[in-house]
Amino acid sequence: MQNAPGVTFIIKEMVKHLVTLLFVNGVFLFLVHKRRKSAAEYNIKLIEQPTNYFEFSAAVIGISSAVIAILIVIAIDQNLMVMIAAVFISLGTGRQIFASALDVVTTNMNAFLASWASTLLLLTKNRLMVTTTDWHSIESQVKLILISTRGYNLPVKLDGVKPESQQILLEYLDEHKGELKYQQAITYDDSSCITFAQYATKQVIEKLLIYNELEELQERSGGVNEVILIALGTLIWLIS
Repeated sequence: MQNAPGVTFIIKEMVKHLVTLLFVNGVFLFLVHKRRKSAAEYNIKLIEQPTNYFEFSAAVIGISSAVIAILIVIAIDQNLMVMIAAVFISLGTGRQIFASALDVVTTNMNAFLASWASTLLLLTKNRLMVTTTDWHSIESQVKLILISTRGYNLPVKLDGVKPESQQILLEYLDEHKGELKYQQAITYDDSSCITFAQYATKQVIEKLLIYNELEELQERSGGVNEVILIALGTLIWLIS
């Protein structure tokens, strides 16, 4: 059973994303440059929601959009062929809206993965002077995660920080460990750092699997940006 506050929060974030996509990126496309969020910024509250909430919320938005579009056409024109065309176009648009609603989740999740993988890579570079196979293993796994996220992006607080700046790095990790549900203190001791790094790597990999699943679902459902505008434009032409 879905948790109402959680689903409501996700739907709100998805609707905000769609409004930005349609009105900001669509209407002002030739007037302003699209402001892209730094890949190291993400909404942790959104990412922490259960996976099935994402699909459910996107489905609610997609189906609602299709139904509303069909009802608008029926209210304006009762021509049978027009109504049939409206059904097909509205269903197609609903699928595109479903995919675009998921986009806000995959975008934030990608930023989360890239940020944490980059941070862990910085930690491994700091610790590679300790010649243990554990750190080399973690480094290899983190690099594979970065390949999947297609980007190395440190958080703002760590941007420009060198691997040897151990204090700044550990302070950041201790401050943000809650994002990975890690409870223990992170100290300068190598055993403390490696325990956290192993735990964090496992958590990030689990989140990566969810991300891949959602991205695949999004790709199967349709394109993300331009197709929505084309479909909506066709619908507007149809009812005119």
